[in-house]
Amino acid sequence: MRCSYFVLALGLAWLPSLEAQVVVKEATTSPAVSKFVMGTRLGYITCSDKYKTYLEKWELYALVTEGQRDPRGTPPADNEVADCVHQTALRGSSLYKDAIKGASTPKAKSAFSEYMVAWDSALKSIRKPERETVKQYKERQKKVEDKLNGLQAKLEAAVPGT
Repeated sequence: MRCSYFVLALGLAWLPSLEAQVVVKEATTSPAVSKFVMGTRLGYITCSDKYKTYLEKWELYALVTEGQRDPRGTPPADNEVADCVHQTALRGSSLYKDAIKGASTPKAKSAFSEYMVAWDSALKSIRKPERETVKQYKERQKKVEDKLNGLQAKLEAAVPGT
């Protein structure tokens, strides 16, 4: 436990118990579920961060050009976000195909499917056609994260670790 010395130096006695909980959680999660969830969630987070950056740039552009009849510069484009969503959807589909092969029960297959449908929907709805602020986006994303966390817990319960 390398971090124990760091924990003792900071006086954070609660961290080792937290670390033990994480280790127990990892030990009870199926490797197939871990790979699937990590791959899909990391892809989602990457695209989400790119969209948030786009919104921040848009807010800055709007602030700088506010009230100008002929604004200089060009507004930011979200092409990078669109590409990210497309590529992540393809990778997620591939991860799903691999993961579902290892699902041995109808309950496990259903949990994988339910998570994948929600994840895919969330991924494809990262971009909104109407303008939103960074704050509105963060609030919307919090609801999405909560839903995915719940479905992840259901998936982990349906596919016990080895």
